[in-house]
Amino acid sequence: MRTYAYLRSEIMYSESEIVHSNRKCNALFYIDARRSHELTHMLQLVQQQTKEHIQSILGESMNQKTLLHAMRNLATFIAILCAVPVWSWASTLVPSSDLKLTTQSTSQKTDTQQLTETLMDYMEGVANGEPARLRKAFHPDFKLYTVKQDDSLLIRSGEQYISNIKLGEKIPRQGRILSIDVENNVATAKVEIVMPKFRVYTDYFLLVKYQGSWKIIQKSYTFKDIPPHKNRILFITSNQHTYGETKLNTANHFDEIVTAYDIFKKQGYTVDFVSPEGGAIPLGYIQTSNPTHKEYLYNADFMRLLQHTLKPAQINPTDYQAVYYSGGGAAMFGVAENVEIQAISSKIHQQGGVISAICHGTAGIVNLKNSQGVSLFANKKVTGFPDLFEDTKADYYKTFPFSIDKETSKNGGNFVYSKKFGDNFFIVDGRIITGQDPSATASVANKVIEALQKP
Repeated sequence: MRTYAYLRSEIMYSESEIVHSNRKCNALFYIDARRSHELTHMLQLVQQQTKEHIQSILGESMNQKTLLHAMRNLATFIAILCAVPVWSWASTLVPSSDLKLTTQSTSQKTDTQQLTETLMDYMEGVANGEPARLRKAFHPDFKLYTVKQDDSLLIRSGEQYISNIKLGEKIPRQGRILSIDVENNVATAKVEIVMPKFRVYTDYFLLVKYQGSWKIIQKSYTFKDIPPHKNRILFITSNQHTYGETKLNTANHFDEIVTAYDIFKKQGYTVDFVSPEGGAIPLGYIQTSNPTHKEYLYNADFMRLLQHTLKPAQINPTDYQAVYYSGGGAAMFGVAENVEIQAISSKIHQQGGVISAICHGTAGIVNLKNSQGVSLFANKKVTGFPDLFEDTKADYYKTFPFSIDKETSKNGGNFVYSKKFGDNFFIVDGRIITGQDPSATASVANKVIEALQKP
């Protein structure tokens, strides 16, 4: 197998596509997997070539701040291709001493950072009863536009809106930013507000950069009622960027996320993402020649969900019919031992829901127990990525907190697997559905749907 690496030095797999550039600052380049020990040196060379190439374009006299800005612009382009956080990518290109130039004063924050802060002032100001934060977020001429049930247009001023917010009164609502689009001093944004067991609101904002800061000048919204814990599936992912405490990069498996997500969405299910820490999760194993990968890689709303995964504390188990543990090396870390995630999954199973996992995602279920303290998969068949396909002598494997095979068996499960990689091997044993490797992702998703649709 051949692999390609991008400048952040994570490795992603591609079977057919060759990505290249005729310029000095190649965004992607191929390496032989057997020569991965040379990766660090090769990356350093490419990073230096990138820096020299930008300097040759903009002039040798450019200062470090200008260089950093130019390299970030290049990082933005490459990050779109690779679906990685722009700042993380740019950080690998510039010495830490140079990064001190970017202190987080308002004037030096990016527009996206400032817009995020403005939107957070709005979301948290409403949720926590903080009128002052709303006044900070709103332009003096803010207007709310909404269509009433009688089809008439309701227009409210910022002060009218704020007058309904009682100081210190908490409102049970969870907000997340779905998209931000900036053009000079004008921006639009889309925010999802969930009021558990009631409604999901979608807010649309128009913002302007006013006297050095971003202000909301218009808001409109729509909403839909939440059906009681029907047609909702929770994806469980990992925040881990490296194998253990090493510098070896790892990630969540993009195919195991988007293939299952696509199937569930087309069958009418709502999918939410949770991770131990919430927020952005690392992604890998992306194939831009795969139509499904490409569709979701360039879907801003979907990628925003992965950038803003929910925290376990934001999850109400009664809202979900199933959980799905995606894999990738990252799945070995932070998930299995998270007691909040354990409680969520166990509750969903207790109320008749399905527990599913794919590949290394099976690591996440090894500690799940029922209300009597018995393993959820005791005396049941379970599969996942077996040690047979791991390089047990490699540095990455030595960081694993446990073997999926052995831990499953130790906790009472009957771990089974195919000796052939990629043959769509999966197991359905009651309401426990597991797949061995990425080839079984679609089958696991379809079997989950079958289980949920049984009368």
